[in-house]
Amino acid sequence: MTSAIDKLKPLLGEGATGSRGVIVLGTVEGDIHDIGKNIFKGMSEAAGFTVVDVGIDKPPAVFIDAVKANKPKIIGFSGVLTLSIDSMKRTIEALKAAGLRDGVKIIIGGNAVNAEACTFVGADSWTRNAAEAVKTCGGWV
Repeated sequence: MTSAIDKLKPLLGEGATGSRGVIVLGTVEGDIHDIGKNIFKGMSEAAGFTVVDVGIDKPPAVFIDAVKANKPKIIGFSGVLTLSIDSMKRTIEALKAAGLRDGVKIIIGGNAVNAEACTFVGADSWTRNAAEAVKTCGGWV
């Protein structure tokens, strides 16, 4: 999948110039799924974003460190399993406690997310579609 996206990036990003900003991205603690995350990453890079992918099954501290180090405009959480909703909430609460929530937009994605989950975790938007997520992120910058 990653190889295919790398080949498509020049076509997907046609017209993208410069960096549109940084997105910190990862699959939250307790979930190891990454196909959707990787599709979103490739499409975001093609659209001109710099993506810092922290990986899968990451606790809040990893996201906090990545946000401190990279000063993103957007944070993306991925989660396919239902238990990932609680992990997303804990991660957003940890970002707030660290004083890092203000000034960034948070988008959540994966099979487990919906409008109710978005409100529950405290994210700004949600999607189950990578192309829609890139469009949302583009609108934020």
